[in-house]
Amino acid sequence: MSSTLLHKIRERIKWDKRVSLADLDITIRGGVVIVNGFVDTSYKKNAALEIISEMEGVWAVEDRIVVPIDYYRTDDEIAQILKSTLAELVMIGGEHVEVEVVDGIVKLEGEVFRPRMKAMAVGAAWELSGVRDVLNFIEIREPPHRLPLEMEYESEFIRPSGDVSLEGSLKEVS
Repeated sequence: MSSTLLHKIRERIKWDKRVSLADLDITIRGGVVIVNGFVDTSYKKNAALEIISEMEGVWAVEDRIVVPIDYYRTDDEIAQILKSTLAELVMIGGEHVEVEVVDGIVKLEGEVFRPRMKAMAVGAAWELSGVRDVLNFIEIREPPHRLPLEMEYESEFIRPSGDVSLEGSLKEVS
């Protein structure tokens, strides 16, 4: 059974683009999946652990994956990179995500209208080396309701009273 489970785990990791099977050494002893290896970001480590722990038949995972400390970034560097990454995402008017980083722990706060935007912000944080944890306080809100386009513009223009004819002021262009 453990060889079948090991094969299924390796196949699943092989097809997941977040982590490389080449970075990991996976063994199973007494029903416990032991994962050794070196990855360059916490995001990759968490992705590997997530894949393995969600597999049917896995009861426990022993994490021995190392993220080397020479990939260290300061809190300011992490915050700057993450803010830049989030600024590149297309946000609808009213959506915003605030970033705060203390001791490698990223705190995300704000409001978005799309669940995917929330997931992308969290994923962007986990992808950065030096990130130890991500606290996600982003709320998904209903987008503001807008008037239909013609009604929106009608309120911006003053309508003259009575009928106005523009025929006399039009010129023919050839």
